[in-house]
Formats: sequence, structure tokens, C-alpha cells
Amino acid sequence: MSLTDKNRKELLIDLIVLGQIDGIGVKRIHQLLATIGSAEKVLSSPVSLLVNIPGISRAAASRIKENQNRKTAEEIADRIEKLDWNYFLFSDPNYPTALKNISDPPVHLFYKGTFTEADNNSIAIVGSRSASENGRIFAENTAAALAENGITVVSGMARGIDTCAHRGALRANGRTLAVFGSSLDIIYPPEGRETARKIIDSGAIISEFLPGTIPNGPNFPRRNRIISGLSQAVIVIEAAEKSGALSTANHALEQNREVFAVPGSPRLATSKGTNRLLKEGAAILTSVEDLFEQLPRLKGNLEIVKIQKELELTKSEKMIVDLFDENPIHIDIMSREVNRPVPDLMPILLALELKGIVKELSGKRYILDLS
Repeated sequence: MSLTDKNRKELLIDLIVLGQIDGIGVKRIHQLLATIGSAEKVLSSPVSLLVNIPGISRAAASRIKENQNRKTAEEIADRIEKLDWNYFLFSDPNYPTALKNISDPPVHLFYKGTFTEADNNSIAIVGSRSASENGRIFAENTAAALAENGITVVSGMARGIDTCAHRGALRANGRTLAVFGSSLDIIYPPEGRETARKIIDSGAIISEFLPGTIPNGPNFPRRNRIISGLSQAVIVIEAAEKSGALSTANHALEQNREVFAVPGSPRLATSKGTNRLLKEGAAILTSVEDLFEQLPRLKGNLEIVKIQKELELTKSEKMIVDLFDENPIHIDIMSREVNRPVPDLMPILLALELKGIVKELSGKRYILDLS
């Protein structure tokens, strides 16, 4: 084990110790980390300091000082190592950016498989476990169409719509991320083992839960915030009036993500939730084109990824291309964003124009050339 790996393992152990203390959930851990700086410092801080942190009562501060079980946390970390799980810690620079920006991101995120730059363009597909045959077919075909367009499909590995979404992405040889409501060593549903194995080869299976965590009820809302948090938008295909899919949609709205719903027959119980979402302002989705019309920036992002893959860009050129979405950018704004003077940017922009990647508009504005 390298020194870096050893240090990361110690950081993980500190977070596990903190997370195992009664009444100290993810939001409180983030409050503590934001104020004190690290889990190690939190665990060594006196009660007199901890009680001054908003949301930390004297009873909670006392539990932090008195209920630290490092031996158990070390055993859990050893188990994670033996299971060969990869993990992100919230302090890692490569922690998924979209997820990091939600109000309660996991402090540790375990995964098997890979994360890539392409996963920045992710769309979640969720829906009923007891979906109709039409709903299942639509989910699989929608996921396949997204995957064919270079979009990573995110879902929750549940029976019904979720599984169809993963299978559609796999069918199209695309990427898919499956977020578990259990730990990664407990595949649920059990018949999903083969699908999970394929997902590991074409994306990742993901969980914030420690080894041995069974898929019980309270875990699924926690899972749902990760599904939406990893995604730019959530598509709901068939959902009852009270369902996990609607929970994911609610998380998406709280996280400022777009929500799309597929309309269904009023006679179907599994259409009541989606039809209600449409009444409440969700965007209607009948094909992936509806998604691209509503989210033109997504198509712009895909073009940028394509450009970066197909053309040899210098480091400076890539830095400029990364600034673009579908909107024009003034050169002064570019200068501020990359902290370089305008004269330094002119030859870079000229090179990008000659490569057919950007074009100049009036008023020293530039736009990505998607023609």
C-alpha cells in the first residue's frame, strides 16, 4: 500500500468512526467538516468547541467524544479493502462534481467499475417496479437512444423500469451507473447479479453504504438523492402516486435538476404519479429529442467531448473549449475565467477557429462551432 493509499484509508476510517456515532448523519458531518476541517480534527476536538457548531447539541458533542469505536471502523476499512472497492472521499479532487454540489453529498462513495469524463453527461431514468410491458420497452429504448448519443444512463438497479434502463444502455454498448440501496456486497434484487457484472464492465455500481448493509426501506430515499445528484436531469417513466421514482424526482427538483415525465393512461395506477408531475410543471417526454430541445446545453457538452476525443488539442486550447456551452462567450469573460490576459488568448482562439472548433461573432464574442 502506497503512502497516499494509507493516508486515504486513515481518512476513510475517521469518517466511518464519525458516521457510526448515534445521531450524527451526513448533514451534521458536513457541518462539522466545514467548521473544523477534517474528521480527524472533529474526533479530537473538545466538547466546548463542538457545541458552538450549529446543529450540534451538547448531547451530540458528548457522543462524538465518548462513542468513538476506531477498532470497528478499522475492521470495516479492512473489509472494504478485501472486497476491492474503489471509493471517493468528499475531500477528493476527483469526487463527482455534480454530486458534490448537492446539499447532502455522501462523505464516502464506494464503487466497482469506472467513472469517466463522459459521466458528466448523465441522465437518470427511474420508474415503477411493476411497470407495464409498454413502459419497460419505452425505458429500454430511451436508455439505448441516450447511450447511442454518448450520454451515461443512471438508475437504481430496481426491478422494472430501472433494470430496463440499465439494459438499454448496455444493449447500445453505452455507459451506465447503478446506485444501490444496499452495500455493494449485497446485490438486490438477487436476479440482478449478471446485470451488475455487465454494468461494472461498462460503468459502475455505486453505494454510500458500508459492507453488510441490507436493502431496507430508509436506504432508498438516500439512494435516490444520489441518482438525481449524479445526473443533469431525471426522466420518470411510470410511477404510482407514492413511489421511489417520485422521491427521486423530488430530490431532483431540490437539486435544481430538470424533471421529465412520460404521460400515460389515466386508467393505469402507474401513470398517476407521472401525470401528476406533468400537471405540476415537469417537462413532457415522448422521445430523446424532447430532452435535447429542453436541454440544448447537453448536446453542446456532447459536441465538446466529441471534439476533445477527435482532435488533438493543446492544453491551452482544451482550457478554452471547456468554457463553452451552447451560448456565446465574450473574450473578456474568457480572460477572467482562465486568469490570462486577452492578448494571450487571441492566438489560441485563432488556432481553434482554423480547426473549425469555434467561430467569432460580433463584439469580440465567440461560440462553439456545432455546424
